[in-house]
Amino acid sequence: MSGTKARPMLGMLAMAIAVAALATACGRSHSVSTDSPSGSTQDHESVLAIIQCFRSHGAPGFPDPVYDPGDGRWHFAISPASVSASTRQACQSLFPVTTPSPDLPQAQFQKLVEFATCMRQDGVPTWPDPAPDGFFRLSPDLWSVGKHGAVGRALHACAPNGGINVVPQG
Repeated sequence: MSGTKARPMLGMLAMAIAVAALATACGRSHSVSTDSPSGSTQDHESVLAIIQCFRSHGAPGFPDPVYDPGDGRWHFAISPASVSASTRQACQSLFPVTTPSPDLPQAQFQKLVEFATCMRQDGVPTWPDPAPDGFFRLSPDLWSVGKHGAVGRALHACAPNGGINVVPQG
C-alpha cells in the first residue's frame, strides 16, 4: 500500500506500534508524574485520567504513561487490553469516542489480505487476517511484541511505507 490511500492509516500504525513497543517501560515507579516533556498536555492529562481510573477500579499496579519523542505524544506503557474487562468498562467513558470505519472496497481489502499473508510468510505465523473495516485485531501476545524482532522485520518487508491499522483484540 502506498500513496495517498495509505497515509490516513499510517498515523494509526505509528500510534499502535508505539504503544506496544513501549511496553518495556513497565518497570517504572507507579506514581503518576505531572511533567510533560514537550508532549501535548491534553494527551498527557487524558492518559493520566484513564490510568488513575484503572488504578482505582482493580488495576492498582497499572504503570505510568510513557512519552514517545518520535511522535511527541504520551502513551500507555502497556496495552489497556491487559486489564480486566470490568476495569476497562468502568473507565470506558474516559477513552476518546471513535466512529467505526465503513467496510473497505474489495480491491483495498485484498491488498490487506496480501499483507497478512506476507506477514505470516515472513516470520509472524499468528498475524490475523484484516477485519472488514481494514483493521488488524492483534492478540495480546502479538500486540505486546510491538515493532520488535520478527514483527518489525516482517513489517519492513511487507509494508515498508506503513499504512496498516492495528488495534488490540477486543
